[in-house]
Amino acid sequence: EESSETQILCWRFAAMECCGDGFLDFCGGRRPKVVCRQHSEDAVEFPSQELPHWQYDKMLEMKTQVGPVEDHDLLRFLVARKWNVAAAVEQFQAMQKWRQQNRVERFRQNAPGPIGPEAAQDAAQDPRLSRQNVEVFPQLRLVEQVPNEGTHIFLGQTLAFGFDKQGHPIQLTNGGLAGHRFLDWFRIVGGREGVLQHLIRSQELQAARMEESSRRLGRPITKQVVITNAGGMPMRPCPQAVAAFKDFLFVSSRYYPESLKVLFVVNAPMVFVALYRLIETWLDPVTAAKIQVLGTNFKPKLLEHIDADQLPRDYGGTVDFDMLCETWSREDCERYFNSCHRVLRPTGDVSPWSPSERDNSADKNFPMPRYVVVVIVFFAFFLSHCM
Repeated sequence: EESSETQILCWRFAAMECCGDGFLDFCGGRRPKVVCRQHSEDAVEFPSQELPHWQYDKMLEMKTQVGPVEDHDLLRFLVARKWNVAAAVEQFQAMQKWRQQNRVERFRQNAPGPIGPEAAQDAAQDPRLSRQNVEVFPQLRLVEQVPNEGTHIFLGQTLAFGFDKQGHPIQLTNGGLAGHRFLDWFRIVGGREGVLQHLIRSQELQAARMEESSRRLGRPITKQVVITNAGGMPMRPCPQAVAAFKDFLFVSSRYYPESLKVLFVVNAPMVFVALYRLIETWLDPVTAAKIQVLGTNFKPKLLEHIDADQLPRDYGGTVDFDMLCETWSREDCERYFNSCHRVLRPTGDVSPWSPSERDNSADKNFPMPRYVVVVIVFFAFFLSHCM
């Protein structure tokens, strides 16, 4: 049997191998653990008692300045700001002010429920609300309701669907179809400000799913997995899409830091894959690890992170659910979403989609279709260390 000293040396060597600068610390627990000072973004999902002493002390220092806040929420900002307590406090307080000014809490406070791991399990096991034990529309329970959501799923091609092997919620986006339908969606939601509201609601939905997963697993889950299908994606996005995407980047990095576990871009054109492989060598290893640009042979890579029973067949899984494809019409999406809505709220008012009702609307309360253009990767590698 190896001695404790031998084990420590082995762990030290392994950490140095994955981290060239080799700035190491030990954290507590039943056995020594090695954590790299520079590349410790996973500290966000560590139990706080397993943090190295220097990180734990910084978390306590921040807590004395911001008040009683969950450890994992503080750690998100500390990691994003490279453990600079003053910078983390400034960003955290800016986030609190922004949430108050924009009434962000309403998205979850007005959620109809039921909420919690038991409710999520019940929905996943109800064939009327799920496909093969995967809940299809968690937004029906977890965030404020909006009209015509099926239409926005059709236009935005985005679903909150399934979890990875570690319990992180997944968001699926068919970027190709969403790109071609973007202007229709942009017109319906009332413009750029509408996009911002949809982003916030989408982030709050994923945060609610993280909370349910944390309660189910008994450990912090604070990040999401995003899978974007780049097949057929427009190579020249319209100006409205670029402006909306800039808003998305700012809000995500400023107010939802360290919330991205990994971004998979699948079905990327070969020239794009080759270009990214070159760019990847210039990136910080931690940042690069959060972005996976894959061609058509992406399924083995996804299945390393996600069980097949959590993914639709188009994404390498075993679930028969192809809502994010050309075969579903706008009416199909509305009809299916409304049928699920009636299961949870049989007496609720579910109105059919009406073009004349929404075309010129300034109402901002619609779910965001995460419009992802080719430039997502170039922006993402600058911000993924914050997200």
